[in-house]
Amino acid sequence: MKKMIFGVSMILACLIFLASPATAASQPQGAPGLGAFLASLAPAPVTVAKRPAIAGKSICSASATCWDGNTVSCNGNSSCTTVDGDCSVDEPGHVTCDGATTPCPNACPCPAGFCDNRESDCSISCNPCSYNFSCNATTCSSSCRCILRGCPQ
Repeated sequence: MKKMIFGVSMILACLIFLASPATAASQPQGAPGLGAFLASLAPAPVTVAKRPAIAGKSICSASATCWDGNTVSCNGNSSCTTVDGDCSVDEPGHVTCDGATTPCPNACPCPAGFCDNRESDCSISCNPCSYNFSCNATTCSSSCRCILRGCPQ
């Protein structure tokens, strides 16, 4: 019995679905159909400004010549600057792209006479006492220590 009721209800459901398109097709020409009604509810299409496509290419590039002949370079999307090496002002060279700085790999060498000048300064500042002095011309660093023990003041 249950199977028979189920079968009859399925047949009725199919007939209802099949009857809907048939009755819709036979509508009078002046009457709007369901499709026209639904289309009137949809908003009109609006043109939206499109973002420019993001390209894989950089907008700017920079290349600097280091004091020792090497070069450093970078690419950026907003700003690029370059500073060539000039050891007379203690600038080995560098580039900056979008705020990120890439320095030349080697620092400027110490100026000629660096250690001699520093030792002279040490001698003057410790006078009349003796002193211990060390200097590294590769790293441009020096150390001066006045020996105050036994020194007349």
